[in-house]
Amino acid sequence: MRVLAIATPRFALPTLEELAAASDVELTALLTNPDRPRGRGLAPAPPAAKEWAQERALPVYQPEKLTREEVGAFADLDLGVEAVVVVASAFFVPRWLRERPPLGAVNLHPSLLPALRGAAPINWAIINGLAVTGVTTMFLAQEIDAGDILLQREIPLRTRETAGTLAPRLAQVGAELVLATLRGLEGGTVKPRPQEATHVTHAPKITAETRAVDWARPAEALDRLVRGLYPDFPARATVGGDFVQLLEAEPAAGKRGAAPGTVVAVEREGLIVACGEGALRLLRVKPAGRQDMTGRAFAVGRRLTPGDRLA
Repeated sequence: MRVLAIATPRFALPTLEELAAASDVELTALLTNPDRPRGRGLAPAPPAAKEWAQERALPVYQPEKLTREEVGAFADLDLGVEAVVVVASAFFVPRWLRERPPLGAVNLHPSLLPALRGAAPINWAIINGLAVTGVTTMFLAQEIDAGDILLQREIPLRTRETAGTLAPRLAQVGAELVLATLRGLEGGTVKPRPQEATHVTHAPKITAETRAVDWARPAEALDRLVRGLYPDFPARATVGGDFVQLLEAEPAAGKRGAAPGTVVAVEREGLIVACGEGALRLLRVKPAGRQDMTGRAFAVGRRLTPGDRLA
């Protein structure tokens, strides 16, 4: 079957690989977002999906929006495909494109819908302390992440899981699920089912407020926050008015009566900070404008001692 892919970040690469390797699939082209400024020099950089496609001589198109006018401007783009596959794309896919292919527009979402609808389901699965998450293929609909479910696969979270370790596992299982979904739709063995509205939960976009550490929260919750935001959106605290990113941490025994945010100890293993319940041992941090370092090295460099405060 002929398939048009709509994809942007690295998360989509396993799906593109799976489709390209399948003997019964012809990947016709890639629609991806325009190059965006990135890095310290803010030079325009291509999306990961574009780099992948160019290495394989797959046609790439980069409209600002998926309007009829912008997509129609690509005279050599063949929209006569059996299916559209969407993975981690920032585009809103309009109805005219969703309904054009006979097998529909299939989206891969990294959660067990209707749980964790939204922009950051991988992060929130860890932040919320879920034991199991997964991937879902669904038909695209007008409402974001609300389309009928096609197939799902569960994935247990590992001990000390981070967003950086969970994402590639979900991406690989999701790639296999996309191919199984397309084959099932073609063969008539996969049937859509509506999402249960009463079971909907949300995974909103990560913001500066999400990343801000509230030391009044329990250490277990802050541990999940640090792991759930690493590596793309590190949790942040402040020391003397300066931001410091928390890259790796773990719960530790706290000193009774210590106010949240108070330095409890500086150990060989790291810097221990009191929380609303328990304490958090900072193992690896990144001060603003500096390289990442151990929590102990940071404490020594800032001359932090028990009784000092982080905010």
